Amino acid sequence: MQNAFERNKLFWIFTLPVLDPKRYGLDKQERFKFSGIISTASGEGTLQEAVQFLEKTYCDKISAEFEYLEEEEEIEWFTKRIEQIGSENVDKVMQVALATELLKSQTLDKFLATKFVTLKRYGGEGAESMMAFIMELMRLSAKDSVEQIVIGMPHRGRFNLLAGLLRLSPVQLFRKFKGLSEFPTNVKATGDVASHLISSVDLNVGDTSLHVTVLNNPSHLEAVNPVSMGKTRARQQSLGDGNYSSVNAFRWGTKVINLQIHGDAAFTGQGINQETLHLSALPHFEVGGSIHLIVNNQLGFTTPTERGKSSRHVTDLAKTISAPVVHVNGDFPEMVMKAACLAVEYQRIFRKEVFVNMNCYRQWGHNELDDPTFTNPALYRIIHSRRTVPDIYAAELVKLGVLTNDDVANIVETHNGWLNEELKKVDTSKPEGSYFTRQWSGLKQAPAAVTTWDTGVEQQLLRYVAARSVAYPHNFVSTFSD
Repeated sequence: MQNAFERNKLFWIFTLPVLDPKRYGLDKQERFKFSGIISTASGEGTLQEAVQFLEKTYCDKISAEFEYLEEEEEIEWFTKRIEQIGSENVDKVMQVALATELLKSQTLDKFLATKFVTLKRYGGEGAESMMAFIMELMRLSAKDSVEQIVIGMPHRGRFNLLAGLLRLSPVQLFRKFKGLSEFPTNVKATGDVASHLISSVDLNVGDTSLHVTVLNNPSHLEAVNPVSMGKTRARQQSLGDGNYSSVNAFRWGTKVINLQIHGDAAFTGQGINQETLHLSALPHFEVGGSIHLIVNNQLGFTTPTERGKSSRHVTDLAKTISAPVVHVNGDFPEMVMKAACLAVEYQRIFRKEVFVNMNCYRQWGHNELDDPTFTNPALYRIIHSRRTVPDIYAAELVKLGVLTNDDVANIVETHNGWLNEELKKVDTSKPEGSYFTRQWSGLKQAPAAVTTWDTGVEQQLLRYVAARSVAYPHNFVSTFSD
């Protein structure tokens, strides 16, 4: 598959000798019937045409690993779908919605860089196509009558998702950035760092209501993954999903699905991922197959990807449980949507774990206060010389006549203006109470841990008794000798 940096000669594509038609004495101009061999609109064609079709399908902007799957039905399904999906077009309405979301994500990062200069925001710059993935996942889930999505994710791009697709009011973010609490004054709580903020929101997706929960993120990367599966299972129990159904009418994951978002270095480096994956199909832990998105910026803090793992791909751990992997170039948001489509369709049909490895990059350092040009100079010469993903996609839509330059400018200006208005509200706004509602409405906050009790004895009397209990006469003589 084409890598985001391949065009800059940082990575190379090579052909295996075993795939060379000459090895088998085949003539590239010989004609064959394609039916039952490859899923192309052409009923027949030359070997050269077949090779070109397969190269475009598996070696360009998207690819997949599934030949090791244990069920023939799954292999046949994946073969057919990935060979079909490349020719499926994204309609203009979706293109505009996608471009808008990408531009808003970029505008937020630029706004925060200007207004909160020293903020460690762990921005989504370079990985904005993550929004395309989650957009498509939510759309397809709602279309299939899924009621809730539980998300476990790290800090990278978290603000972009919360203030973007999940509609968290930016003023709530800005309050936290200014050191104010995210809790109302009547709630006794200490809070957490800004990059651990959460969301629990009802969204209108198409004609359907979809509840999306983003869990708290511990700074210990990947530790949220089993928690997200546990919460998914708990929600399934409360909604009568899977084996919790009173009539056994539902498969696991019919009403609630789990999305886990990983960083590339964290996924290969943290042992909890292996532990969690090997729980995923056990009777008391299964949730109907989690969907995994690896935001692969090809860098772990300062460690290049080739120095951070011994396997070819960061997703190779998925093969230990025979989970399919879709690889996609994050420079192409529409292809990322198609990768999401493959993942969601597979999960809905087979109710098993599935992975998407989105190759992208990290615009700045591990956080925005780090200087990556010192630790990774060659890589960042490439990164800082290229246009951003939102700008590339917007320019492409302008070229196609889907948007105009004025449309693009208006999206950016409108969102930037709205963020400025939200920032003005920080000093007068109050955090929204989001606790003790719905299923928690019968609970109340615990009383104060320190309570003053009326014991019925005066304090001075207690002091006198305590002092007299250790006093001794002035003429006291010890009976002990040296």
